[in-house]
Amino acid sequence: MSGTLSTTDAGNAQARFGTFAGVFTPCVLTILGVIMFMRSGYVVGEVGVWQALIILAASKTITTLTTLSLSAIATNTEIRTGGVYYMISRTLGPDFGGTVGLTLFVSQAISIAFYVIGFTEALFGLFAPQGSELAVTVEAWRLPQFVSTAVILGLFFVTFKGADLALKTQFYILVILLASCAAFLAGGALSFDGDRFAANAGAAPDSIGFWAAFAIFFPAATGITAGANMSGDLKDPGRSIPNGTLAAIAFTGLIYLFQLVFLAGSQGRDRLIADPFGALQDMSLFGPLMVLGVFAATLSSALGSFLGAPRILQAMGQDGLIRPLRPFAKGHGPENEPRRATVLSLFIAVAIVWAGGLNAVAEVISMFFLIAYGMINLSAFVEARGGNPSFRPRIRLFGWPAALTGAIGCAIAMVKINETYALVAMAIAGAIYLYLRGQEAHWADATRGYIFSRTRENLLALERSKPDPKNWRPVLAVVTEDALRDRTLVRTGAWLECGRGLFSVLEISHYADRDVAARAAVRAERTEHIKALLHENGIVGFADAVVCPPDEEPLDVIVQAYSIGSLRPNTVLVGLPGRSDEAGRMRTARRVETFGALDLNVVIHHGPPTGPDARRGRIDVWWGGQKNGSLLALLAYLVSQHADWRNARIRMLQVVRSADEHIVAEHRLARLVEAARLSVEVEVILSQEPIADLIAQTSGSSDLVLLGMADKDVVGFSAYLADARASLLDRLPTTLLVASNGETDLLA
Repeated sequence: MSGTLSTTDAGNAQARFGTFAGVFTPCVLTILGVIMFMRSGYVVGEVGVWQALIILAASKTITTLTTLSLSAIATNTEIRTGGVYYMISRTLGPDFGGTVGLTLFVSQAISIAFYVIGFTEALFGLFAPQGSELAVTVEAWRLPQFVSTAVILGLFFVTFKGADLALKTQFYILVILLASCAAFLAGGALSFDGDRFAANAGAAPDSIGFWAAFAIFFPAATGITAGANMSGDLKDPGRSIPNGTLAAIAFTGLIYLFQLVFLAGSQGRDRLIADPFGALQDMSLFGPLMVLGVFAATLSSALGSFLGAPRILQAMGQDGLIRPLRPFAKGHGPENEPRRATVLSLFIAVAIVWAGGLNAVAEVISMFFLIAYGMINLSAFVEARGGNPSFRPRIRLFGWPAALTGAIGCAIAMVKINETYALVAMAIAGAIYLYLRGQEAHWADATRGYIFSRTRENLLALERSKPDPKNWRPVLAVVTEDALRDRTLVRTGAWLECGRGLFSVLEISHYADRDVAARAAVRAERTEHIKALLHENGIVGFADAVVCPPDEEPLDVIVQAYSIGSLRPNTVLVGLPGRSDEAGRMRTARRVETFGALDLNVVIHHGPPTGPDARRGRIDVWWGGQKNGSLLALLAYLVSQHADWRNARIRMLQVVRSADEHIVAEHRLARLVEAARLSVEVEVILSQEPIADLIAQTSGSSDLVLLGMADKDVVGFSAYLADARASLLDRLPTTLLVASNGETDLLA
């Protein structure tokens, strides 16, 4: 299990440990723990030696891949106190870091109980063997829970005083552990019997199954983060963490390999299942040494977890990302001991002791460690796959396929062990991630680099693809001189794009000073104002500003350059100035003509400013032909899909002059609407009245009107505007004048 013997705060760290003392020893102490003494034989007895070896290989594969991922991160960044939490949070940001940090804290807090339960089981096994009358009485009075609680309280008081005792005793504990291993390995080799091994090769008739056995055994492979959690105390963490952890995995892997083989070759199946610790004692050259070994392993690992869990919580509290955790940032004494977090760890451990036995707790711990290891692998995958030039790990064995394999392996193992537990664990981790998502941290991370890499790949793929009407999406730019003033225009643009394409606001303004640096400063300020406007109104989009010298506006150059490859605006939205603003009218006319010449869809907004609570019940589309009509209908559909217009009705209207035309037009529009899969009302008006009067009468009470413009109206927009305003626009509600470039097809 993954404990830590780190005592040093970020501000007081005195790096004093090398690879052996700081990484290898803590990892070995936590890997060679309660499972080795109390459950290895049980796993062999239940599923047979071959499946047990597969479980060992699978467990070690997951932890080895995770170690490679952890090492890649460790050798690529400056490491301070905080261990794995610090590394992940500084790699992928607070959302991933906080999720991993809390998961590791919970898993290590539960580990305290796990180790103490193992200690208590071994203790009671000395005078109340399983199946005996005394053992039944002990269980009935729940004496193991009382003893476990007392042991946890004792460890709590030791931890509360500081970690010096643990640091001083870890080498003595290592000697005891290695002596215990030597005793049972030597005994197993001397008592090995081929026939007994063959009898234990397969699974028991009523076996618990591979994945249940995997869940029980997997904690034997954990403990790989013990060295990383010592990061603040290491002389050279970038070198010590990978070297020490990989060496510990290899060393302990060999011990477990021979232990499983020798148990299968020296002990009977019934003995292995009923009393796995007794079977290990029987195999050992000196049985009492096993008692000393299990006591040393369980208590030292429990103490290590008691030291490690609070320090993770303290580091998270110091970062201040989760408000309820901020009180845990406070430390006590010269070593900044995390006493508040230690108290919380105490309560969690005691609760777990009373909640379940060793096997049940092992399954829960496996879930939490698997999800933590999975996220460590995912972090390394994001860093490596992102192709960020700053990601230059010194470990050569690492590659993003290994990290991805590790993450997938963790997910598969979780689901196979227990689907319900897996879903609950993932839901908890997901909830933490969503809570932390989007929070700004005071450090840089790799998220932006990963997003950049994915965006680059997608942009290049988009560049190679051929555009077609079926995949048309609005890439809409709102062009304005003052975005803060034209809030209604910006909101209208968001309706038209409706989250189906790309939305941007391009503010083109003038500045009296011709100095480039001065205009660049104004541009940066204006861009931030636009971003704030979008954020305040809940609009997802991009903001940009262009500050031109006085009396200059190279609009055609600006619009042509406003793109990355083929990802350029295909639709431009502009607003009409007031009647008295002659200069604004002329400027808008020039812009519309320029947009038309650049073969863009042009949408012109006319109408009074509207607030967010304005009535939005009906949208009228005036059909004038297939070219403009397709874009008109698509834009009306997109607007109706926006939350502000969710219950709006769309009417498609057309004016005809004869009865014959009326029948044909009704039939044609009905078929068009059916083929286009639109939910609209079709209305064909037979009248001899002027078109402008009919539109004003019919749509005067609507909430949004869409009208088409002919190509000649775009080219001569100044004259068209003067006529349209006088005859129609001033009699209508909010109106959009639309000129299509012909790229859209309603039937695609």
